[in-house]
Amino acid sequence: MVPFVSLRNRPASTQWELLPPLNAAGISGVCVWYWPPSSPDSIVVSFAAVANQFKGLASLPVTMAELLWASGIGLGQISRISLFGGEWQSASVFPPYLHQPLPHPGEAGRWEILFQLLSETQVAEAPQVGSEDFDQYSEDLFDDSSPWGTASAAGQPMTEGMMFERIEAAWKTCLQVERQLQGVRQKLAAMIASLGKMDRDLTPDERLASDREDRDAWSDARRWLRDLSAKCHRELKSYDIGITSGAGRRHWMEETFQQVIQPRVATAELDRFQREFETYRRDMINLQKSMVAALQAGSQNGTQRAQRVLGIIAGKIRERRARNREALGGMNIDKSCRSKKRWHIVPPAESKDRNLWISVS
Repeated sequence: MVPFVSLRNRPASTQWELLPPLNAAGISGVCVWYWPPSSPDSIVVSFAAVANQFKGLASLPVTMAELLWASGIGLGQISRISLFGGEWQSASVFPPYLHQPLPHPGEAGRWEILFQLLSETQVAEAPQVGSEDFDQYSEDLFDDSSPWGTASAAGQPMTEGMMFERIEAAWKTCLQVERQLQGVRQKLAAMIASLGKMDRDLTPDERLASDREDRDAWSDARRWLRDLSAKCHRELKSYDIGITSGAGRRHWMEETFQQVIQPRVATAELDRFQREFETYRRDMINLQKSMVAALQAGSQNGTQRAQRVLGIIAGKIRERRARNREALGGMNIDKSCRSKKRWHIVPPAESKDRNLWISVS
């Protein structure tokens, strides 16, 4: 699974890919196929490998929200859904049932759910449905004001059990985001090294071939490199000593989850714990957004900008070298390698040595 990345940039699957264990009961074995050849604009989720676990049950111990989270599908990306071989239905039909158990497909049903996704143009034209990015989907999923994130489909206040489940879902979301942040941190460290390596003076050949406009463009590019390097360093420091470290709330959150939430210990502070976990989850997502934004800015406005300027100067270096070459005896010889002197023999009347040659520039 590659969450927090636009699915349109994800390559098509070549075989069934295993989803991580689903939150409800740690169910493993559910598979996904991105962009199958028979339906290149869809994603298929298969329960065939775990169908025997659900025999005799009226419904599956899995919700649509957990399935979307595991497969990395955002709200604003879905156009239609086909549930266990049924007819295609609009995605707007499913929000009230997002946190309800999935129905059992029955004996004749297909153990597959198909999600047809909107095109990029359709996503841009329908911003009210949700964001295309997976992190915005995560915000909508746990936001009380979102129809997809309503805790109770009937609009009733949450019970203690529902609050425990919601806190547990928020904490597991934080753990998944934390794993993603580790990869983003490595990319940020590599980006800082790349930005520092490109921040250099022009070589003698580059200065000779470039004009005033090129040198000004390179000065601007170097300022971008330094500014973006500082920004990436700040985000890296925020991750290392921020909320995800021991200096933040990470240890307290983990201890509270292990001692109170996971064993379902009755407490009068459950409302406060829910607010703390929700706030921590949002802080984690905001940290990831800022780190990803710094990484993208470092690539687009840093390394790519510098490479464009150096590419223009490199083209002028090649043109200058080509102008300094001319055809001579079927070969291209650089003028700088040719002698600039002309030789002739001195007449005998002017010299006693008939073999004397002199050069005339």
